Amino acid sequence: MFEPEIMVFMIPIVAIVFGISSGMLKSYYKHKERMIGHMSEDQMAELEQMSKIADILDQRVNVLERILDDEVPNWRSNPQRNNSHDKTI
Repeated sequence: MFEPEIMVFMIPIVAIVFGISSGMLKSYYKHKERMIGHMSEDQMAELEQMSKIADILDQRVNVLERILDDEVPNWRSNPQRNNSHDKTI
């Protein structure tokens, strides 16, 4: 599939990229863990409240999508729908 001459260069590059990315991930999560440890009680309570609100909103969106699936079966693939406002991740 790939020529051996190309593989000679690709293997070290892939190894370097994986090494750097794993180091970056470890650093990111260590920093995130430290920041949670430095949060005040008020900030932790606010974070918990925002998390609960996000869960409630997620449940509401799921219910609305189920209703739309029942009422308008092809609403997800409707070409008239304007996708420029779609914020789905």
